[in-house]
Amino acid sequence: MAALHLGWVDRMARASHRGGMTSMRPTLQIAIATAVLLSCATSAQAAPTQLARELAPTRVAAWEGTVVWSRLDARSGRYALVKSVDGGAAEPVGVRSRTRPFDVDLGTNSLGSTYAVYTRDGDVYMTHVASGRERRLTGLTSKPYAERDPTIHRGDVAFVRRVRGRDQLREGRTSRRSRGTHLLVARSTIVMAELSPKHVAYVDTRPGPISDNGSKRVHIRNRRTGRDHIVYTATSGGANYADVTRPSYVSSPAGFMWVRTNAGSGRGNRVVLYILRGSKLVYAQGTAREISSAWAGRALGLATSSALEGGRERALEEGPLICRGSLAAPSSCTVELIGRPSFTRGP
Repeated sequence: MAALHLGWVDRMARASHRGGMTSMRPTLQIAIATAVLLSCATSAQAAPTQLARELAPTRVAAWEGTVVWSRLDARSGRYALVKSVDGGAAEPVGVRSRTRPFDVDLGTNSLGSTYAVYTRDGDVYMTHVASGRERRLTGLTSKPYAERDPTIHRGDVAFVRRVRGRDQLREGRTSRRSRGTHLLVARSTIVMAELSPKHVAYVDTRPGPISDNGSKRVHIRNRRTGRDHIVYTATSGGANYADVTRPSYVSSPAGFMWVRTNAGSGRGNRVVLYILRGSKLVYAQGTAREISSAWAGRALGLATSSALEGGRERALEEGPLICRGSLAAPSSCTVELIGRPSFTRGP
């Protein structure tokens, strides 16, 4: 049997929403879709489309056909923000460079235009990706605290702020008149987050068998009600180091997608999709090389950044990491489009 793709799950979800399959309840339809997906034999997927080889590992962010990432300049040691539109060649976004890779996310303002958000010196900035116009979001600043890892959706922005030994995930607006933020959740360590219309997905850490942050947990939190539940956990142990990339919002079927890597045994590397309707997890084959991922829309699928031995997405902020490479052996760090995953694997 041929492998079934994300689009098939999407059609099932949309049919149930329209009432086109009135004999079954929506949750039952999604359950059947998931069962069929997981029972299918895995088929070969198309080869990834390489957007770039880079001198250093980078975070990747994407939104509806646009992919952005950081590019190291070997001479200056600084990073530029570059973009690819509809799978085209990389070009500069046109903003000032940074000494570290950009902690960037893509989304839209309240009018639907594509914007990037990131931080400079602990303050959140947003940039209109098409024009490169950059603006500091002064209404979100709270000295002496520093913000990091922002995320944007429909003019809302959330970010992580460290206050008295705990990470706070806070939310505000990007409008010029907006002032102040409100607290979504506080945890000992929040790694990163992703906004959607009604929810926020975030990753926190807990002690694991081999380290103080050896367990990575993916939470889904309702932004209005505050209902918060853990939907996925990756725990390091033995010879394996487990990690997850930042969840990325998928609009149809509504949910979040991330990559789980398991360096060591080479087993258990997965692309994971959490479908909000019915609270379902489905899985596709992944590799241990991914360090970051982002959903670029139905036409392009999943964008990833990779390194030879994988790594932690947040580690990109902790210091310069250089990829292996020479004139004889090109850099092992790549930015790729892997298309729409086939969700035919088990956990």
